[in-house]
Amino acid sequence: MNRKHLRGSSTGGRGSGKRARHAGNRGGVGKAGGGKRGQQKLMSFHANTHTYNYSNLKKVPLNLGNVSNLIESLKKKGKVKMNNDRYEIELKKLGYSKVCGKFKNEKFKLAVYGKASAKAKDDILANGGEVYE
Repeated sequence: MNRKHLRGSSTGGRGSGKRARHAGNRGGVGKAGGGKRGQQKLMSFHANTHTYNYSNLKKVPLNLGNVSNLIESLKKKGKVKMNNDRYEIELKKLGYSKVCGKFKNEKFKLAVYGKASAKAKDDILANGGEVYE
């Protein structure tokens, strides 16, 4: 039976109108029925309902150990520029949130536009690169 037929009926689909159509039969309205003694039932009912992520940027780190493999593919696609013998990496355009990790005997210099962890920043600067936050 369609919902629209139950809406105006005197029984509400339960045969007797006494069993179906009053507030006591549906348990009340809103937060009714939460109970006394510290509202245990309501607290368990509303647990984990306010976990929101307000950031639109995915937190994806770029590891410096993998940069050598990544630069070759990005260079072919034209997403990394070469300027003053440094590779310019713009993290937001590539979908990364920050740079972390350490170089592993790399011979190229980086100019990173975006956030970097403290160790990664020291490593990039020691290798002759720049970090622009």
